[in-house]
Amino acid sequence: MLPTIYQNHLKSQLTTAHYLLCCLLVTVLQSVKNVKLETLAASLPLPIMFESRRKKLQRFLVLKELCIETLW
Repeated sequence: MLPTIYQNHLKSQLTTAHYLLCCLLVTVLQSVKNVKLETLAASLPLPIMFESRRKKLQRFLVLKELCIETLW
């Protein structure tokens, strides 16, 4: 997963829901090793429809909190 220092920093910068989605996304990326949005959405273990997972990922990836200048 992520080193503890990164986990603590992300917890302070992101909301709880966004932090949990980030952790899920990192886990899925490590197992799938593919960065296509559709593949990631299909692999996310969320109990919602595929299209909803895809849209959720799209909204998450454009968050201003994930901008490198804002995050670090």
